[in-house]
Amino acid sequence: MIEIGKLESALTGRIPKGETFRPSEIGLDECADTSQKDDVPDGNETTVREEWQKEVRPLTPKYPAESTVVAIDSTGFALGYVPDGLVAALRASVVTKLAGEDRHRLERYGPYLIAVTTTNKDDIYKNLYRTVYGESTVSVPDLANILDRMRNLFERHLELEVAKRSRDSLILLDGSLIGGTVANPRFFVKKIIDHAAENGNSIVAISKSTRLVLQRSRRSILSLLEGVSGPCYVGGIKNHIEQEPEKYLGDIYVARLTPRGEPFRTDLPDNAPEPHGDLLNALSGLAGDYGYPEELKLAHMTCVLSGIEILELQAAAIALHGLVMKEEVDIRPRLFPL
Repeated sequence: MIEIGKLESALTGRIPKGETFRPSEIGLDECADTSQKDDVPDGNETTVREEWQKEVRPLTPKYPAESTVVAIDSTGFALGYVPDGLVAALRASVVTKLAGEDRHRLERYGPYLIAVTTTNKDDIYKNLYRTVYGESTVSVPDLANILDRMRNLFERHLELEVAKRSRDSLILLDGSLIGGTVANPRFFVKKIIDHAAENGNSIVAISKSTRLVLQRSRRSILSLLEGVSGPCYVGGIKNHIEQEPEKYLGDIYVARLTPRGEPFRTDLPDNAPEPHGDLLNALSGLAGDYGYPEELKLAHMTCVLSGIEILELQAAAIALHGLVMKEEVDIRPRLFPL
């Protein structure tokens, strides 16, 4: 297991006892899937020039039986709200398939209860940022975005530790390899990539969606494989990004990993120990339903929170912070009696 004691301490926040608490609603047969993996810092589209010879290449699926595969994913969920903030839970999973084995091993971190308010959010976020990145920040997100930013810091810490401890492995990340943003400093993303390469690890970052769009059509780059059948990919995308291409730390591909699978944005570092074509073939060999790698699917499924777990965490938050349940009142009849 990865040592995260300092991280746990940085996540700790308190709420004055007696605060009213409005819990988030969740069905008992539902799961809370609120993880976000943005590939640009401000949510705006980034355009890709279309004036280049796009070569669609076929993939030859090759299951990496003799390689260790590690997948990392995390999730954050707002359990409920207090008058000036929120109470949330963070959890992450690291799934490992050792070389020569069929079974998977699970390391699960959390869930950790966090309480963030307008009063303590600056201290909590700056402390967590300093704990993970080793430097200070003057930029603190607002309450609407702070949970995802904290989840991102949590996941980046695990990614670095996995890159340090793994040897000759294929490391799968849910997201992209963008650096040089407020949430993802270039030096830290590059640190993850370099530690991985030094240990013979190949990092593959996979995005189910992207804000990279084609300049003329304004359609997602994922549309590049429309009308093309079979496992295949197209690359060379980074070279045609218009806005700050230096923030993208590796080449960018659009890949369909199975004959009827969905296309995914796939980022591969320039210093990967294996040729990019071989890595994409291995990724195709790992793909399951809808073309998504099984290890990443398992990491996602084991970190999301079930309805029962959310109810338990809400009860724990109420007991820990001395919260008082707020009775929901429909204000509409009072405002519009007719």
